[in-house]
Amino acid sequence: MMNLKKALAAKQPRGFTLIELMIVVAIIGILAAVAIPAFMDYMKKSKKTEASLQLNKIMKNNKVAYNTNSSYVTSNGAALPGAAGAACSQVGPPAGKFPVVATWAADVGWSALDFQIDEPNLFTYTYTGGATVSNAKAIGDLDCDGTKITYTLDMTAPGGNATALITEPLPNSD
Repeated sequence: MMNLKKALAAKQPRGFTLIELMIVVAIIGILAAVAIPAFMDYMKKSKKTEASLQLNKIMKNNKVAYNTNSSYVTSNGAALPGAAGAACSQVGPPAGKFPVVATWAADVGWSALDFQIDEPNLFTYTYTGGATVSNAKAIGDLDCDGTKITYTLDMTAPGGNATALITEPLPNSD
């Protein structure tokens, strides 16, 4: 009977040793050290897409205006929805983004471009119009560190053909 009790006691699980737990913690730490910077880069990339999408919308609307009137929209669009980089001072919700504003339709340039943003956004947009040359900019501070990035849209009409070029900031510029 005594040997049976010793045999049963020897087969009971004892749990993990301290060394085994420390190895698991070290592995999790290494994975986190690799994953967190990659995640932050993905977040910045996803935030940057807003500017190129909105400038693309401005470009399309301005090309329609050029094809209809043989002239780009000549009225300038004010810096909306607020001062460049000022989204960081917004407390939200969502924090760090400009809230939706109704002033797009009241601005002559933005109204002529049929452009407005109906959701909270990260960038400030400006438009400088001209009959054959126009320019739009998207300026923002994505991580609220004071470093602003600028996307530009340059539109020209050489020989009556509307052309456009969106210039992105250098990688890792913010």
